[in-house]
Amino acid sequence: MVNIIKEQKGNVLSVRLVGSIEETVSFDQIIGQTGGELHVYCKEVPRINSVGVKGWIKYFQTLQQANVRLTFFECSTAIVEQINLISNFVCGGTVESICVPYSCGQCKSEFIAVFKAAEIKSMGQMVPELKCAKCSGKAVFDDIAEEYFGFLSR
Repeated sequence: MVNIIKEQKGNVLSVRLVGSIEETVSFDQIIGQTGGELHVYCKEVPRINSVGVKGWIKYFQTLQQANVRLTFFECSTAIVEQINLISNFVCGGTVESICVPYSCGQCKSEFIAVFKAAEIKSMGQMVPELKCAKCSGKAVFDDIAEEYFGFLSR
């Protein structure tokens, strides 16, 4: 089940999604109708199932048709996977930033770093090595760049 934290500033509604998006989620009920602009923060969405995907697309397509400007921030790996699989998953919106999985070659720990989509695109769909917070070892991107960043070239 997903929880939501909302904040309204002028004509911009910001929502933070926390939890799995599954068949019980009704975006109409938890977010409701909005005008102007909607910022969606997705870092804390670990999973989205097929029924959740249908509900997502139905809701955000309705907003797209109402000319609501959609921007997605901190898209989790589960959300990035759907963006890559479904060409209209963001329903005409903009992906501002995504979560990028890393793993440390030394201590084998895994972590997430957030990058702006435009920054990754400008780096040729590559991300830099990072320093592991646990052991200071070399941490590298832990996926296949062509697949994980594929949506950036569409």
